[in-house]
Amino acid sequence: MIRFWGRWRRRVAHGRGALGERPDNRNDAGARSLRQVTSLAWPIAAGMAGETLLGLVDARLVGGLGPAALGGVGVATTLMYLNYSLVFGFMRGVKVRTAFAVGEGRPADGISCAQAGLIIGAIVGVVVAIIGRDISPLLRLLGIAPELVAPARDFFGAVTWGAPATCMLTALIQHRQGLGDTRSPMIVGLAGNVVNALLGYALIYGHAGLPALGVRGGGLATATTEYLELFTMAWLLARDAREARGARLGLTGALREVKDLGLPTGMQFGLENIAFTTFTVILGGIAATEIAAHHIALTIIRTSFLPGIAIGEAASVLVGQSLGARKLDEADRVFVASLKVGIGFMAACGVVFALFGSRIAASFTADPVVRATASRLLLVAAVFQVLDAVNLVTRGALRGAKDVRVPAIIGIAVVWTCIPSAAFFLGKVAGLGALGGWFGFLGETTLAATFFTLRWKYGSWRRPYEEPPRDNPAETAGSPRPADSTAPRSAPPPDARAA
Repeated sequence: MIRFWGRWRRRVAHGRGALGERPDNRNDAGARSLRQVTSLAWPIAAGMAGETLLGLVDARLVGGLGPAALGGVGVATTLMYLNYSLVFGFMRGVKVRTAFAVGEGRPADGISCAQAGLIIGAIVGVVVAIIGRDISPLLRLLGIAPELVAPARDFFGAVTWGAPATCMLTALIQHRQGLGDTRSPMIVGLAGNVVNALLGYALIYGHAGLPALGVRGGGLATATTEYLELFTMAWLLARDAREARGARLGLTGALREVKDLGLPTGMQFGLENIAFTTFTVILGGIAATEIAAHHIALTIIRTSFLPGIAIGEAASVLVGQSLGARKLDEADRVFVASLKVGIGFMAACGVVFALFGSRIAASFTADPVVRATASRLLLVAAVFQVLDAVNLVTRGALRGAKDVRVPAIIGIAVVWTCIPSAAFFLGKVAGLGALGGWFGFLGETTLAATFFTLRWKYGSWRRPYEEPPRDNPAETAGSPRPADSTAPRSAPPPDARAA
């Protein structure tokens, strides 16, 4: 085990050091950026798939308890992720600040940010755990079917015992990714899936000498798995902290920077999730076949959406490291490389959706109406795949540049302008159903891709990095604060290299 981690650390260190290499020419630099983006993105995508699989395993295991249990777990899982969406966005601040620290040549500052994330995660997690003790009143207020209330309450109450672990674990995952180590979180997450499946089966149905707890057993298995993953990732952080040297960022400063960087992104994530939930609720009032087709099509396009998000996250890390080293040209190359990878992959997925959408939908349902509707939705998805790739990559790159407030405002405004309104006016009023609602996706990706691209090319965040270095070394000890940046910075001298 010691030899394994030794080899692993050397690989991670080699990956971090790549940013400081001087390419022979521009083509070599572009090829290197492509390799970096791909190397960072695929483990993130695998980790996200593992998170999705965690929820699918919970649903599959409780399926034997009956439709009410299955439906209740689905409702509870939706509410759980609505609670966590703010945290998932907030902890992006840990990743961005850690990436800058690596670029500045002071990765020890990233440890302070990880510790700040742990404190914030613990506080939020305890609040969620307290709220989760009994959500029956909320379920009734939302109009959830009476037969689903008890299983949803029981599963939510059990799984949120792990809320502190989930929120703190998110901070540690973001920290590792900011360092350029995306494989360790992937390995820990996939191993956790195995533990969750085995423990969940035993606790739900009463095997291996454990009690049969039904849906509560599934929630407790997931909560336990989250704590095991947290302890593993905390061990990695503690190991790095013992070896850390040269930290200048104290815990108070780290808390402030993580908050300033993470809060706008967290608000954006949360409000966007609410917008998409509103979209689903509006469609749900039209016809059962429409909402069924919508869910099928969403499930299918996740095969392109999750990798697209991962590429955006990789762009965020590499842009942060580049700008931490004050290399705007490197950040631009990373952006272009990320666009190439994202557009290439998602465009290929769009071709598949357009050509084989009907056959793919048929594997989910035998209902001809649902299948035909899902096929039409996949045709719309095929159109906006390239636009969505630009959207995901550009927002990730802007986040890596610490430009978070204006993009958050743009993202929230665009989503709420296009998504719920399309569901209501085109889907419900105009009678186009799910297809009308999905036209809103097309509008949202078009506007977001346009605005975010303009922001990347002409945003005020670029100005400090385009200015020539000052002659006075004392003045260059602190990096400039972009007009729309939310976080104070300490930056290296102009010749600093990535760690």
